[in-house]
Amino acid sequence: MSQRNLELVMDFLSYKLSQKGYRWSQFSREEENRVQAPERAESEEGPSNATNGNPSWHQGDSPMVSGAAGHNRSLDAPDVVPMVAVKQALREAGDNFEGRYRQAFHDLTAELRLTPETAHHTFEQVVDELFRDEVSWGRIVAFFSFGGALCLESIDKEMKVLVCQIASWMTTYLNDHLDTWIQDHGGWDTFVERHVNNVAVNSRMRQESFNYYFLMGMTVAGVVLLGWLFSPK
Repeated sequence: MSQRNLELVMDFLSYKLSQKGYRWSQFSREEENRVQAPERAESEEGPSNATNGNPSWHQGDSPMVSGAAGHNRSLDAPDVVPMVAVKQALREAGDNFEGRYRQAFHDLTAELRLTPETAHHTFEQVVDELFRDEVSWGRIVAFFSFGGALCLESIDKEMKVLVCQIASWMTTYLNDHLDTWIQDHGGWDTFVERHVNNVAVNSRMRQESFNYYFLMGMTVAGVVLLGWLFSPK
């Protein structure tokens, strides 16, 4: 499922960047330039597809930056729910989560004191704490939102080269730590179905079970993130 996870990460981050007026291609080109410099010096050894765990970023802008369907689906397995629906549901869930914690999330992300040397360690610390007690759909949404916030903070601090690296870290974490749970809980198709049901009944069925646990999962994830960011470093 690695290709599908990569698609989801790139689409979500592209969407978050577009909300601030950026395009994914701005940062993929910068990453390519960073990677190609040492490659040219070692050209006799052949081309490399990744540096520091970064996948190849020759996919251009996300196919859904404007919300239109860009139906580039994974070849791993046939999907019941189209990939475009998974991307849209994840975007909407992320917006919902961030809306609940907008100011606090922005302020506290700025306190991470990112540097190119510490960014990966900081990322790992936050996500390990986020999933320390359990994995849930709500916490997975928080994971994506944190990655988006980290990208924007990196741009604000003139560390644009981190954007593609963050995408790589997110994809690796999904593949290594979250993919099994996702598949055991019905896959992304289940996430879409439950998200759609949650949106449809939210205004008239406040006690519906998934609505409760989905929102509770996002609330707990928000508390975990904020608690980690508040704690002394």
